[in-house]
Order: sequence, then C-alpha cells, then structure tokens
Amino acid sequence: MTSEPDLVALCADIKLAIPRIDQHSSQTPLLRIQALDQLIDGEVLLKAECLQATGSFKIRGALNAMSAITGQGDINAVVAFSSGNHGIGVAYAARCLGTAATIVLPSDAPQTKVRQIISLGARVIYYDRQTEDREQIANALLVDTSVALIKPYDDWHTIAGQGTCGAEIQTQAPGELDSVIVCAGGGGLAAGVGTYLRSHQPRLSVYTAEPEDWADHQQSFAAGRRIALTATIPTLCDGLMAREPGALTFAINTLNHTQGLSAPDSRVVTAMRLVWQHLGLRLEPSGAIGVACLLAWPERFQGQRVAITLSGGNVDKPLFESLISLAG
Repeated sequence: MTSEPDLVALCADIKLAIPRIDQHSSQTPLLRIQALDQLIDGEVLLKAECLQATGSFKIRGALNAMSAITGQGDINAVVAFSSGNHGIGVAYAARCLGTAATIVLPSDAPQTKVRQIISLGARVIYYDRQTEDREQIANALLVDTSVALIKPYDDWHTIAGQGTCGAEIQTQAPGELDSVIVCAGGGGLAAGVGTYLRSHQPRLSVYTAEPEDWADHQQSFAAGRRIALTATIPTLCDGLMAREPGALTFAINTLNHTQGLSAPDSRVVTAMRLVWQHLGLRLEPSGAIGVACLLAWPERFQGQRVAITLSGGNVDKPLFESLISLAG
C-alpha cells in the first residue's frame, strides 16, 4: 500500500525551493478589485501570476524541478509534455540553466504559447489531443540517462516549486485568510499552495477551480477517488483540459480537504473582461477561472477574505479581443 504524502516534508521543500528559483522568477503582487470585494462583502486578493516573465505560474515548478534534477549531474537535456504554459516554463528554465529542451505540445496549442517556446530555443513536437498519448510520446524521447522528464504537475519537485506561490501569499497577506481558490489542470498548484498556506492557517479552505465540462477535480473530490473524464466537450480553458487529477496531487489535495468548484465559459469571459477593465491585465481563459468561480459561487464566500490565483496570461491577442468584445 502506498504511504500518504508527507505534508511537513513538502512544506520544507517549498521553503528550499524559494532561494532555488528566486534568481529567475518574480514575486508577483496581490491586487484588489473593489467590485469583487463588494460582491462577497469581504476581501478578494488576486495573485497576479500572469506577470511572471513566462506569463504564468508554471515557471516556479519548472525551475525547481530542473534545478533539483540538473543538480544531480549528468543531465544535459530535458523533455516535457504540456498544454502550453508548462512548456514555456521548461523552455525558459532550460535557457537559464544551459540545458537543451524538447516540448511535446498539442497541435491546437495557442500560437502565442508556441512562439514563446520556440523563441526560448526549445524543440517542439506536436501531438493530437484526441488520438495520441502525450506522455507516451515524451517517454519515447528519454533515450538515455542524460535526458530527464520534467512533469507538469504530478512530481514532488514541481509541486514544491508551485508552492512558493503560496509562500508569497502568506507573506503578502498578513493575518488569516478564509479561503484560497486555485486553478486546477493536474492539481499541482493547488497542492503546493494549499499545503503551504494550511501549514500556517489550518482552518483555511482550499478550492480548485475548473471549467464546468472539465471538472475532474470537483467530481473526484465528491467521489473520494480519482475520476477520469470521458467527455471531449470544447472549452476556452485550453490549459485546464486534464481528464484526471494526478495521483500525487490528488493525494495531497485530499489530505488538505480541498473542495472543487467549476464555472461555465461564459463566466470565464466575464472574469477576463472584469480583470482587464479594472487592472489592465490580459488573462488567458485558464488564468481567469478562479475569478469565474467566485462569480459563479459568491454566496459561498460571503464575508470572507479570499485569495485567488490569476494563473496565466498567455492568450492570442485576436482571441482575447474577440472574447472581451463578446463580454461587453
């Protein structure tokens, strides 16, 4: 029987990750929108991970995982599979650390994400989301022990890196939070952020945020086991189209009593427009899902102090402008 993840050890590794990634990542601000405060008659703190150099939080996990692996010696190349943002993070980290990178991307990945990866010097291999297994393709590229796989979420070092976002929230928002809402594809950001914050604030409620037709975490938490989605309904949230929570991330999130939220794409578009109007930040749909879930479930957070991750801003400009126009 597999033992439970050690959350105390994970917190310790999150603390170790902070100086490890500090040179190449940014401490992003907590921002406020009065309309959101008024919506819940409380305080909403928006963690602007879209302001990272790579446009998303994924740089944290990529840097930490790669630093840990390359520090072991004999690794001169890395491979990653990604819907886009993890690939950018790995490509960026590879350039910073002087390592070659190959990224396995879906053929329908947003062009802004593809361009960033290529501009950072990584090689790109495309796959079909509907018919091919990206992890199988990536594993086939591990030709010898000098090539390492950097997983997007279901990896201890990746989760610890993502957890540094939670460490920053803890420092930037003195006092108690009631809840934190975190976007969830594979669940790594929620696992890291939730673990760190709950180690300091045990009464904190952690929520994953997902598009309603890809709510594998919400369904899995309700069932008490990992549920694999069979639906292939399109969503604007291209970065959150994971069919099943990661095994490790689900175990960690379950220990943290994490709950699931979901919202329709229409709420996502409204959230994108709200953030653009009030903060001038261009969020990708996946990056706006946390705010979308607050808009969909305001009664759950009445009178609370809530932190929400704005997880990414890598969106093709024509799509963003079209969606913002529709939201008007």
